[in-house]
Amino acid sequence: MRKEILSLGAIFGIILIMPFASGQLFEKATFQESALVIYDQQYSNSVITSIGLETISNQEIKFTDELIKKINDNEKIRAVVFTNAGECVIGVTSEEQCIMINFDYQQLKGDGGIRMVQDSAREMGNEIIGQLNEELGVDSEFHSTFIHTVDDANLLLETSGVISGRGAVSATFIMPKQSTDFLFTDLAGKLISKEIRDGQGFYDISKKLSKNDEAIISVSIIKTGDENLFIFKVTNEMKEVADEISRINVLENFGVNEISRSDVFDGKNVPLNSVIHLVVIPSEPAKIDTIATHAITDLTTLENISKRGWFFSSPAGNSIDAKFLFGQSKVIPQDELRVEIGPWDGNSELSFYSVEDIPQNEKEDSGTKESNEDESQYAVLAIIIVIGIGAAIFYLKGYKPKR
Repeated sequence: MRKEILSLGAIFGIILIMPFASGQLFEKATFQESALVIYDQQYSNSVITSIGLETISNQEIKFTDELIKKINDNEKIRAVVFTNAGECVIGVTSEEQCIMINFDYQQLKGDGGIRMVQDSAREMGNEIIGQLNEELGVDSEFHSTFIHTVDDANLLLETSGVISGRGAVSATFIMPKQSTDFLFTDLAGKLISKEIRDGQGFYDISKKLSKNDEAIISVSIIKTGDENLFIFKVTNEMKEVADEISRINVLENFGVNEISRSDVFDGKNVPLNSVIHLVVIPSEPAKIDTIATHAITDLTTLENISKRGWFFSSPAGNSIDAKFLFGQSKVIPQDELRVEIGPWDGNSELSFYSVEDIPQNEKEDSGTKESNEDESQYAVLAIIIVIGIGAAIFYLKGYKPKR
């Protein structure tokens, strides 16, 4: 069931988003950093965290032009994924790690049957595995050709169906599993540009996250039409810790007191290229009660997007989905990422409280009336979530590369 929850964290979305209302005022940046936190009460009682570094530039996550050409010249290849998650397909143990070269089942099948699919996938995988081994610094050997009938591997890696969802075929190569902290140091040094590594930001948090014993790492090359999407992701699951969701401090799950944008974005007007994503799957229907900063209810104006705050794709129900946008801010302290969640009967008005933009004297008055210091830090300005969320979701639902 944990893998079902991870599907909610599949975030190719919100990369390089360009609102058409003010698109001419935004700059293009090929790099995006995202932080994901999933509180899963319903299925696994786990908190899952991940940092994703994503780009369409092969200068920011680097593979040789020769390898990329081989991948792009083969129209049947959909994606290439390296992961130390273990058990990436049936028959692979938890002590092994994988390279999966993924194809579309129908394209491989043609007029043949399963045997043709298996033979073709292995043959085409063999054509690039040597170079993949060299560039990743591993020594993998062929394990099997696996036909995906469910989305298990896809959900495990927090990726979309193009990776290994139903109808995908993986030529799978394996090797002994390596620790995530070792792989992070090795792969980041080889693949991630010095500018990003020196830029701190989410990269530094991903490095910290990689030191957890349960952390896993994945590197993906995904074909997206005329471009490739390169993803470097570190994920960690903390089990049996999601009992309490009434008060969430997002950053405590990463072990940091503040989160900073990468220096890569300094001097650039790219307010949507650093995103914090919170997903809550409560055991019973719930809703956002309080946030400790501004609520963004409309993403179609420059004024709104330039101000840091939470945008709620789903503020209540069986899942809560919120994205924190940095706007023009560089650093966000942990106090601004607090969220309070309460029960919801499914009928009451969806209102919650925001601390941003309330006059100081109101905050002081509120503090004198409340005996609980934590409660006094929250304000009394109700923000009603607008119904017309459809246009905003357009910006957040996915990435279409532009030249």
